[in-house]
Amino acid sequence: MWQSKPLTRRDLNIPLGTSSTNKTGSMLWKKGAIEGIDQRHFFRVEIFGDLEWSRDANPGKKHYERATANFQIVVKGIDYGVYPLKLSHNTKTDTTTYIQKNSMTSVHWGEASSVVVRPDLLGRIMYLYRRETNPPTFMVEID
Repeated sequence: MWQSKPLTRRDLNIPLGTSSTNKTGSMLWKKGAIEGIDQRHFFRVEIFGDLEWSRDANPGKKHYERATANFQIVVKGIDYGVYPLKLSHNTKTDTTTYIQKNSMTSVHWGEASSVVVRPDLLGRIMYLYRRETNPPTFMVEID
């Protein structure tokens, strides 16, 4: 369904800065190596559209839609198992991020952080696969 460009520190949430650098624990789903997609909508609608999305309960964050999906994670040929990962989608269309056609959907690594937030994965390629189950399940593979 999707292929990244070589993974960066920002993708993997590995800051170079001081200990005061904010680690979000998440990664934006960006265009990656796929041409001709509108990354503002592609992931929310095309990839994750069949998930059960709901508005954030926090009044200050009600512009976010949230969902959870099961992701099998395979890194360098090793299957690390299935993790329930949270997804977020920012529905605001009046922001600089949206106007500049940047990504609006992210994955929160949660307990899978120890598997994917690793310096040895910098420069590698991430692949996202979708299994047509009900609800859909996904596989993230980092080669």
